[in-house]
Amino acid sequence: MADERDPLGRNWKLWGGILAFILAIVVLGIVLVPKPTTTAQSTPNPPATAPSQTSPPATPATAAPRTGDCPALSTDTTFPHDSPATEWKRHPAGMLLPVSTEHGPAKQDGDFWRCFSHTPTGAVFAGATLSFEFSSAGILDAAAESPQRETLYAEQQNATTPEEYPVITGYRVMNSSESAASIEYLLPYGDQNMTLRINLIWDKKVSDWRVDLTTGAPATNVVTDTSAFTSWK
Repeated sequence: MADERDPLGRNWKLWGGILAFILAIVVLGIVLVPKPTTTAQSTPNPPATAPSQTSPPATPATAAPRTGDCPALSTDTTFPHDSPATEWKRHPAGMLLPVSTEHGPAKQDGDFWRCFSHTPTGAVFAGATLSFEFSSAGILDAAAESPQRETLYAEQQNATTPEEYPVITGYRVMNSSESAASIEYLLPYGDQNMTLRINLIWDKKVSDWRVDLTTGAPATNVVTDTSAFTSWK
């Protein structure tokens, strides 16, 4: 049974158990209204080329990070409008999570799966994994340092662990840059579709993505039109 406190304020286990959150909505009679998703996606400016030259076709590339211990991963900064090659692997804490050879998590140290590519696609993989690890696996370092992180982490220790975890069926990149990204995940439940929005920040100290909690807990919503989401295979 889900914790019946304010689901957006204290029940941090809902990140890894949106099903429990939905049950809380039914009990409390909360009606969630979908928010407009008009945030424009931004892509890095392509490198300039001389007028007489023709740019070669894009090819996958890798580059070693400047700091931290993460290995070289993809540097393809195109937006993942098509579902990337994905393997679904069960995390030790219980949830099935997406894994990619090119985008991470390249290091799976017990309950802490980390090291994602510094790309929009890497952010998509990172948001699903790191948010679950912070909320359900108890990994403090899955989120970037901030006063809000400490507060939310302390509150989640008293939250109820759900009996089962949802399946992520889709995603959309709300925005992405070299320093930050925002990803919205689609989690069906019955005849409804829930969304979970995760904000991320690129942590230069570890050369990896981390959950950004400076604005509070991730936002949840009900969505009726799923056409803007990329189906995750």
